[in-house]
Amino acid sequence: MEITLALLQQQIGKTNLKTPSGAGTWMNLTLTDIQKGEARLKMRIRPEMCNPYGMIHGGMMSLLIDESIGWAIISLESQANYTSLNLMVDFLYAAAVGEEITAHAYIVRKGKKIINAEVKVYNKDHVLLSKATSNLIVTSLPKKDPHA
Repeated sequence: MEITLALLQQQIGKTNLKTPSGAGTWMNLTLTDIQKGEARLKMRIRPEMCNPYGMIHGGMMSLLIDESIGWAIISLESQANYTSLNLMVDFLYAAAVGEEITAHAYIVRKGKKIINAEVKVYNKDHVLLSKATSNLIVTSLPKKDPHA
């Protein structure tokens, strides 16, 4: 089935999205907005997502960022598959168990082979928790169904 922006927009507001990655599905994300080259996802921080101090683990924040980039790329309706070349994250403030955070990803530039994306993650009070940039490259690797 071809994934179109209109099909993605039907997922807005739904919880426990079946994302293209099993890890993303485990996060129990909610798509709050999606436009061409742009996506917003929110999630509530669970205890198993935290470091020993009860704050979101940096790896979990990075996973949220990476998932939001994936949704922004899918919204481009490209037939190409992409994989990350890098992911650079600045962790600015912590977020605790129970907090709801939102990632806003947008595509800065889509070239023939490389996409550049930026993401900002906020809490409910619109405090910037982290910001990130990533470059992704076209890959010939086929997608696999993580839910199979």
